Amino acid sequence: MATEGKKMVTLKSNDDKEFEVEEAAVIQSEMIKNMIEDGCATSVIPLPNIDSNTLSKVIEYLNKHITRDEDEDEDDDKDKGKEAETGDEEDLKEFDEKFVNMGWEELFDIIMAANYLNIHELMELCCQSAADRLKNKSVRAVREMLKITNDLTEEEEKEIINDAPWAFEGPEIDDTVN
Repeated sequence: MATEGKKMVTLKSNDDKEFEVEEAAVIQSEMIKNMIEDGCATSVIPLPNIDSNTLSKVIEYLNKHITRDEDEDEDDDKDKGKEAETGDEEDLKEFDEKFVNMGWEELFDIIMAANYLNIHELMELCCQSAADRLKNKSVRAVREMLKITNDLTEEEEKEIINDAPWAFEGPEIDDTVN
């Protein structure tokens, strides 16, 4: 992809890898958008909370979800209209479904990066994926999936099971764990 005429921004991960990204893509991040608007992003933008693997996935998402509405005239938008929009929406939906098909650790890394960079749509997508994976699972399954150690004694757990047996019902671990 040619970079002529496109404003580029360089992002630096916590493991010192640099990524040159189109400004139109990175301004989906409220944090970076504010830095650019305030004139704080003159050269390389360090991202000390994000490793290169996670940053490359975030950039992949941003590039796919780049919006060009501001660059086009309103008349062009009306002419291109709904036909292209529907195809694009289907492509994005398919991309999003494939994008979140990853392991828990990677998903949580991306959630943390989306939170740090303040990318609302990415945060929502990843949190919904995590919620869908946990939905209707038993307490034991959720503990195992999220690697939460059980700090209850046997007596405490039995009491909770007696008080709220529904919380211990539901499927155990399945293929949504990754």
